[in-house]
Amino acid sequence: MKPVPKMKAFILATLLVSGALFFTGCGKETIPPQSEHEKLFDNLTSVLGNKQWFLKAIYVNGVLQPLTDAQKRYYKTYTRTQNPFTATFLDDDGNRGEAFLLSVIQLRENITNGPLGALTRDYVVRELTEKALDIEVVNPPGAPTQVVREVYYAN
Repeated sequence: MKPVPKMKAFILATLLVSGALFFTGCGKETIPPQSEHEKLFDNLTSVLGNKQWFLKAIYVNGVLQPLTDAQKRYYKTYTRTQNPFTATFLDDDGNRGEAFLLSVIQLRENITNGPLGALTRDYVVRELTEKALDIEVVNPPGAPTQVVREVYYAN
């Protein structure tokens, strides 16, 4: 008579363990890791969808330029949209438009409210982290051939 309670205990323990394994295994979803492109876009706009960047430094042809009082307050804001790697942006100069993180090294801004019509700026992304944005544009419109590097920080 004693082997029967041991058998019941074994069956009960087996059912409990297999049930626990079944329920813990079913609740897990596999989330694919983010690509480098996705991580950089999160850094540009923040995971919450909106980030403000403040100008820290400007280099022209590799030479650090002193910032004017207005430049010390200059900012850009990027707000993500429903489209992948696309954000709206506005800056302290009143420029508005769309920004596209085309790749891990290329950021395009399409200014849509320029006084002379639409304008496109293509930047090379030198660094883009949660707190640092370092971008470079060659030959900005209206300037002689030069390389302008803009370095921003976020709080």
